[in-house]
Amino acid sequence: MIREYAPIGLIPAAWAMTFVTMIRPGIDSYWIRHMHYFMLLFLAGFTLLSWRRMGENRVLDIWRKVIAVGVLATGFGALSFTVEPYSQVTAGLSLSYWLVAPGLGCYLSSRQMDAHNRAYRVVGYLGVTALILSFAGLTAEFDTVTSLGFSVAAASQTYSIFIAARMDGNL
Repeated sequence: MIREYAPIGLIPAAWAMTFVTMIRPGIDSYWIRHMHYFMLLFLAGFTLLSWRRMGENRVLDIWRKVIAVGVLATGFGALSFTVEPYSQVTAGLSLSYWLVAPGLGCYLSSRQMDAHNRAYRVVGYLGVTALILSFAGLTAEFDTVTSLGFSVAAASQTYSIFIAARMDGNL
């Protein structure tokens, strides 16, 4: 049950925290750092507990790899709070990964699917769009564009989870 439903809430929550951290700073970094630790443990546990089952299907195997590398990306995000000289590099690696990897996973999944392949392909394109918008906004210091990039990532990634849950008969 956690495997099917947790991502539906965790994805928008993670992007909301990213927004609050980067666009409207006000939450103490202690909480953000510990959120990274929680996500690191959750993703690692999910990966370990689901590894065999996810290898039984080509689409799930794509997501198994996305999540496994995501453990490393989230680890870089956690390191950004403790490795001061390289905090922007490690945070940037983590953010970049989570902006583009789910979209890439959806695009690759769409090539293996019969049902919903067009929707997954669109989500794949939206992942690249989210990355471009977010980094254009961050580079230009234009919070509205950055916020739009984070919103595109949150909406498209959450939508892909809803599609997956519906295909599995969980919604």
